[in-house]
Amino acid sequence: MGGTVIGSFGMPAFLMIAFAAAVSILTSPAVGSPIGLPNLRQCELATDNSVVGPPTTIHVNCCLPIPSGDVIDFSFKKYKAPKRVRQAAHKVSADYIAKYTRAYDLMRSLPEDDPRSLSVQSKLHCAFCNGAYKQAGNDSVILQVHFSWLFLPWHRWYLYFHERILGSLIGDPTFSLVFWNWDDQRDGGNVMPAMFLQNGSSLYDEKRNQNNLPPTLVKLVPGITGNNTEIINQNLNAVYQDLVTASNAELFMGGAYRTGVDIANSTVLDAPLGGSIENGIHNAMHFWTGDPTLPLFQDMGTFTTASRDPIFYAHHSNVDRLWDKWLYDLPGRRRRNHKDPDFLDAEFYFYDETGSLVRVNVRDALKSEKLGYSYPEVAADDLWVNYSPPPITSGSAVAAARASGVPDIGPSPQNGTISLGTVLTAIVKTPDANKKHKEEEVLVVQGLQVTRDTFVAVIVFVNLPSANSTTSTASAEYVGTFNIIADPGKTLMSNVKFEIGDNLRRIGIQNEPEVVISLAVKGTQPITIQGLTIRYS
Repeated sequence: MGGTVIGSFGMPAFLMIAFAAAVSILTSPAVGSPIGLPNLRQCELATDNSVVGPPTTIHVNCCLPIPSGDVIDFSFKKYKAPKRVRQAAHKVSADYIAKYTRAYDLMRSLPEDDPRSLSVQSKLHCAFCNGAYKQAGNDSVILQVHFSWLFLPWHRWYLYFHERILGSLIGDPTFSLVFWNWDDQRDGGNVMPAMFLQNGSSLYDEKRNQNNLPPTLVKLVPGITGNNTEIINQNLNAVYQDLVTASNAELFMGGAYRTGVDIANSTVLDAPLGGSIENGIHNAMHFWTGDPTLPLFQDMGTFTTASRDPIFYAHHSNVDRLWDKWLYDLPGRRRRNHKDPDFLDAEFYFYDETGSLVRVNVRDALKSEKLGYSYPEVAADDLWVNYSPPPITSGSAVAAARASGVPDIGPSPQNGTISLGTVLTAIVKTPDANKKHKEEEVLVVQGLQVTRDTFVAVIVFVNLPSANSTTSTASAEYVGTFNIIADPGKTLMSNVKFEIGDNLRRIGIQNEPEVVISLAVKGTQPITIQGLTIRYS
């Protein structure tokens, strides 16, 4: 197996100045079980493996510079800023695009070892996604900011400081990032924004899927087909299922991740899970944007390089906007963030606009307005908020499925290991079908395990025994998609959860004691599970 090294491993001389002042802070172990601050002095080369072409292990220097001076503790008083409103990328003026371009010109022109440079900014994402650092308090376990409840707050802080740096470089504290609202299926947001497409611009990245340039519509479920109207309906249902029906924090934001939990080597009993926003439409857009002809699907198609593309920050700005939308502006009961102290007290490092290292925590990131920014109302949101996926089946499919040999599958561990193949269809019991519950029914795919050698997606349907990876996802029978970004050689094991109560009611099978579940696989990577169960959340 070949090897490639990207970047140099040496530490610039200026970073050693006054290094001792920060050592005691940077090496102190975490106390308790919240994810704590890594030891920045103990960094390993991050690794990635080719997805396309000959097998190649790629070693990437994502080690972060250690600035001189003390670490700053974030406070709202220290980091006051004028209120700013992030605008949709396809609607900003030519003048604003020029300002935005100028900001990235300056960021790209900084020395590569400057913490404010795009080089170091992109390393922040790679460092905490590809194994460069170990967890504080458990130095045998890598630190990972995906696949759990850390995903949304970590990326919010990342955008916050990235935005402040860009504004500082052009001397404009009111500067704000744009958001690429790919969920907009009416007013032009569902194509790659023109402001990022001018060859030679600092906003341009040549490593994007050239088949997905405008006027090609985004696909929020990988591989969906049909004319533009059919794609739009499938996109609307994807957002509806990932946001509107995901009514609690675990389903939407992701599950608990504490010190000592190794996401790469977890068991079915303790595996955290990513939330619907991450596993579904977020991952789908990374896959859709990255270049499938390149070894890593780079830039956007892999954690290692995704944030080298300026469109990454616009993509994640929309993810951040949708977090606010989920919290404050969806029908039904009020959504709430996690309240667990291990979530609220998790800590991260970022660089501010002076290049100083800042210590932040999750609890300070939970209200965007406190951080000084907001998003405008987006009229096109109404299309997915109020989307009403139509059922294409009538009555329960259980009897016909059982007659055709579809097996009953229950919760782990009674099943052993089950291979999904290209599609697995099973009959699954529902809980207390004749009793009234305030909670929603949740399908749990237990112990899903895959080696992430290529991109793969598991598309879930209910009451549709004939479903496969090419089945339209515009109907009430579509439950959701678990998109797995390629990271060759690394194993993911997780309990994947989907709220299905809304689907059952729309189809009219909410009182049935059993339902048919189909797991269709998009891709060739072998996937196994340990069980299927439906419970109340």
